[in-house]
Amino acid sequence: MQVIQRDGSRCRICGRRPADYVDVELHVHHIRPWGMGGLTQDENLITLCHTCHKGLDPHYNPSLFALISSSKRTFNAENFTNDYWEGVQQYQEIILKTLPEDYWN
Repeated sequence: MQVIQRDGSRCRICGRRPADYVDVELHVHHIRPWGMGGLTQDENLITLCHTCHKGLDPHYNPSLFALISSSKRTFNAENFTNDYWEGVQQYQEIILKTLPEDYWN
């Protein structure tokens, strides 16, 4: 709900909002899809109306990051990538500690 409030209860693509048009249904969209490592955090979410959401092609469009109000945007692609790879490295270290020594033989 806070993403919709941040975006002024309007679609960040077309600008329509339910207060002005009874047919507008708002969705919260993952800019970087969850399946591609996108997190459910405000920096990766944007408010879209049903029509704009359905019409996204391709569904992953990094230019949508620019539509998030710049004063509210804290997303940094470089930090996101670094954080991701640090998490991968930590996961690998945990797995290596967990597996028996003869696992790889």
